[in-house]
Amino acid sequence: MVQEISSPVLQVSDLSFVYEDSDEGIKDVSFEIRPGEVVLLAGNSGSGKSTLLKCLNGLIPAVTEGELSGELSINGKKYGKLKMHELNKEIGSVFQNPRSQFFTDNTTSELVFPMENYGFSKAEMEEKLSDLVASFGLSRLMNRNIHILSSGERQMVALASSLTMNQRVVLFDEPSANLDYGNAMKLGRIISHLKKEGMTVLVSDHRFYYLNGLIDKVLFMDNGCLKIYGSEEEFKRSGYDTRSFDLFSLDLPFVRKIPKNEIAGFDNLPSARIENVSYKDILSEINMELYKGEITVLVGCNGAGKTTLAKLLCKSLKPDSGKVETKGLPFFIMQDPDYQLFGTSVENELSIVKKAPGEIDDCLNYLGLGKYKTAHPFALSGGQKQRLQIGMAMLCDRELIIFDEPTSGLDVVSMQKVSEEIIRLREKAAILVISHDYEFIRHVADRIIFLDGGKISKNFILSQETVGELNEIFDKLKKEA
Repeated sequence: MVQEISSPVLQVSDLSFVYEDSDEGIKDVSFEIRPGEVVLLAGNSGSGKSTLLKCLNGLIPAVTEGELSGELSINGKKYGKLKMHELNKEIGSVFQNPRSQFFTDNTTSELVFPMENYGFSKAEMEEKLSDLVASFGLSRLMNRNIHILSSGERQMVALASSLTMNQRVVLFDEPSANLDYGNAMKLGRIISHLKKEGMTVLVSDHRFYYLNGLIDKVLFMDNGCLKIYGSEEEFKRSGYDTRSFDLFSLDLPFVRKIPKNEIAGFDNLPSARIENVSYKDILSEINMELYKGEITVLVGCNGAGKTTLAKLLCKSLKPDSGKVETKGLPFFIMQDPDYQLFGTSVENELSIVKKAPGEIDDCLNYLGLGKYKTAHPFALSGGQKQRLQIGMAMLCDRELIIFDEPTSGLDVVSMQKVSEEIIRLREKAAILVISHDYEFIRHVADRIIFLDGGKISKNFILSQETVGELNEIFDKLKKEA
């Protein structure tokens, strides 16, 4: 239990950082975090959350150039007097993109890698590995190739690896971005357990539902500046859109169906058809059709085969049996933006898709990326990269557009803008969306397809009459995690 009075485990005083060749960063940030506290770091995309986390985990100034001032301390020790390996023993970190922090290609090796480097005995490593596998439910993921796991499965491995050194402070950057609803709720239970054990947890995220009732303090970033809310309830009363604390009580809209005569070029033929498709031991006898004017949302647990199905549609994988037919080559927006960004600037990235300067400018301004026109795509935050990908979809001319988790890493305002644009896109193409984001699904879905056990177990039009079926799917995901 957290004591009534205890010394701060983390102290930050007058912290400022400005990136090299930029005027962006954080300004005059000061706060304290005590042992056993769960702290939410909130704010819109680009507000400075990731910059603050990089200061806390030592990546600033170790690997990121810029001007740093102020003071940071952990357990009374100043950061400036700690070497990186010493800081790593104090703080565990999970980055927004888990792929960027893996050192091996095997899940078991990855979990024991830090302990091997710090000279743990074999018995100590075996005991800790056993504890992590049990706590995170990783038994079926052990001794697997990391690169063939789903993004959500990789996220769970990264979360577990952050605790291998028995650190008492853990920093999570968008930990729920790649997790299905059930695994996000499991993460909430894990954080609750860490809190009871007296560990300090700081979570930067746009989704809050899995933290409901756990938060002791909220650090809210806005344009590089910090506002502190002393409790979860105070934050809920702040005026910021915190409605995602209770997903299923939300009064959300259903997307308006488009009459066929309002869809340009509608010919009543599917833009894509999958007939009796099976692939390895992942998918079995899949049948589905995708039509222009309709947004189909594919739902399922992490590792269910959703991205595999999308790759079959894109012809990057060949089915073992069955037939895949599409009108032309689909445009696939990947879950991990870093796989798909090749341009020398944000403007250049979009010009690869379509050379139309006026349309590119309009697109960037609509997505709130106008001021980053000349910036390198990798200089953007995770959420900003996601919006850049949406811009690529807006400019492409394809019969089928596939989005793999388009709202991971997005704040509520950006999610709503993405929803509006995807709804507009269905007027020119069939849309398939892979998503775990309940609120987003309710905003955009015409049709729901539930992939379970390698098969399609549900396929229905979403409406007021069928929303109960969607809620049942999420309840099933929660129970099975």
